[in-house]
Amino acid sequence: MRENNTTKEGLEEVKRLAKSYIKLIRVRGVKKTAEVSTRATYSLMTLLLIKMSLSFFGFALAIYLGSLLESYPLGFVIVAAIPLLFALFMQIFNKQTFRFLLDFFTRIMTKDQ
Repeated sequence: MRENNTTKEGLEEVKRLAKSYIKLIRVRGVKKTAEVSTRATYSLMTLLLIKMSLSFFGFALAIYLGSLLESYPLGFVIVAAIPLLFALFMQIFNKQTFRFLLDFFTRIMTKDQ
């Protein structure tokens, strides 16, 4: 009879241990999800502020170039060509850009604390 109780106690201990591991995995998952969500939100807010700043800078530069060239439309065309060139370069180097972003987000997701 003694051996039977020991086996039951051992099985109960294994069940408790398994439940504890499941809870630990859940907690780690929630923590990682919260961390990624926070980083994404922070990055989006930063990106929004940078876009706003660059937008105002672009208007100022376009007006300045327009006054130098005595043609405001030409100033705006020159400034508008800059993001188009960046977009063109991103398309040319599509695989490298994609690989960089994939590696960056993979590092965030798999970073050990």
